[in-house]
Amino acid sequence: MNASMSTLTMKDDELEPSAEHIVEGCLLTVVSLGAILGNTTLWIIISRNRELRTITNMFILGLTTADLFVAVINVPVTVISLFMGGWPWGEAVCRFFGFTNMLTLVTSVMSLCNISINRYVMVCKPIYFKRIYTKRNSVLMILLCVFVSLLLSSPPLLGWAEYTFIQKQMFCFCDWTKAPSYAFFMISVCFGIPFGVMTVCNIFIFKTVRDSKRRVTAVANSPNSTRVEDPEPNSSTVIKDDVSKPHDVTVIINDRSSTYPVESGRVTFQSNNNMQEDGKQLKRKNTTLTTIRKKSRSGKSRSEEIRLAMILAIVVVIFVISWLPYCLSMLLEIFAKDKVHTAFHMATIMLGYSNSAVNPILYGVLNKKFGDGFRRLFCCCRKS
Repeated sequence: MNASMSTLTMKDDELEPSAEHIVEGCLLTVVSLGAILGNTTLWIIISRNRELRTITNMFILGLTTADLFVAVINVPVTVISLFMGGWPWGEAVCRFFGFTNMLTLVTSVMSLCNISINRYVMVCKPIYFKRIYTKRNSVLMILLCVFVSLLLSSPPLLGWAEYTFIQKQMFCFCDWTKAPSYAFFMISVCFGIPFGVMTVCNIFIFKTVRDSKRRVTAVANSPNSTRVEDPEPNSSTVIKDDVSKPHDVTVIINDRSSTYPVESGRVTFQSNNNMQEDGKQLKRKNTTLTTIRKKSRSGKSRSEEIRLAMILAIVVVIFVISWLPYCLSMLLEIFAKDKVHTAFHMATIMLGYSNSAVNPILYGVLNKKFGDGFRRLFCCCRKS
């Protein structure tokens, strides 16, 4: 306690950064600016695009908000301590920033857990999705996530462990060596359980996607199927279930000749038998066309949901890669104190902070709608 207090009460003229600290401070400055730009842009894109204002994106905005707090509050304070070579403010300020560091980290983990459960229900149990994920319930889930994060971050303020300046990582956080029991508790409750839930959800999602692909392949290879074709060059062919039992109907989309108009082209119906065109057959064909349209829209929507689930699974994996080394640093500090080079401890916190800047990049690169939003926004900025 005396050692930490002496560090916290050092005068400005006693603080002197090393060359390594200057380099690390510059790198974290880039991370902070990138995270602020990327996460603010995500907020703007979702706010401006009605199509993106979905229940799932509400949870994504919760994660984005936590990342913004990291970029605006936590990282800049760490950069200042690096450039100054120590903590320039008092103990009370250090406890506050230690608490905010813990709160944003735990909120990020809980937000990812929330998102994974949301995607599991959407992909694996879609019939329950609208019943569970109303706007009201979604807001309550996000607020519950923040409340749980507050509870998990509060024990060091109440005497279980301590928030103080960690010299090896040049930031204020929990001193795990003062209360190893709290470290094990946080690793279990804040990392183990949420990551277990996320892993199980993503396993079921991948299994559902795999089974879905197998069914699509089986339908494509089945002789009793209805084929929707676009004869234009470089076009794609979509196989649909047989929707007309009395006759196998082939629907051919053709921009040049047709009888029945559709949204993006024209349709000519060809029946396998030579029944005369009468009112009954025309009604059957119109019913078939309506069914195909509905299945096409439903299939496209479900495909987008599955793709988003895959993107979010990648986000979870990247988060684990970013913060798992810090968990290892925690354990090494408890069981092998002063036996690991300081550079390793500093690298783990820099890697964890960088996760706040990576998430917007992942959404922009992997999600077509977010990518289009990024391009439109930045193109408009360049033109103006």
